[in-house]
Amino acid sequence: MNDQNEASTVTSTPAAPGDFDLEYDITVAGKVEVPAGTTIHVAKPMGGALRGANLGGLVRMDYNQVALVAPRVTRPILHPHLVDAMDPADVTQLAGILVDFLLPTATKTALSQSV
Repeated sequence: MNDQNEASTVTSTPAAPGDFDLEYDITVAGKVEVPAGTTIHVAKPMGGALRGANLGGLVRMDYNQVALVAPRVTRPILHPHLVDAMDPADVTQLAGILVDFLLPTATKTALSQSV
């Protein structure tokens, strides 16, 4: 039965635009808390999830702002101690998704056309 639970947690491709797969294990005190390959679902943060966050800092991908909002919008929940233990590549993926959720559609369109 444990094998079934692990299989449902670890997938090969993200299922939705707000999902990403961890590239590296999240290890705390020598124990793997969240294994590499686990799909992290990031829900679009609504007003309550952003309470106390500096939106400018979040758009700039400020680590402290990402760590503040992450436990409110991620499944499995990425508590601050887990975000602290994440590889920078995975933190950047998480931050990028949060920024994408915050940008208005017109801004995203303008940015994609300027590239």
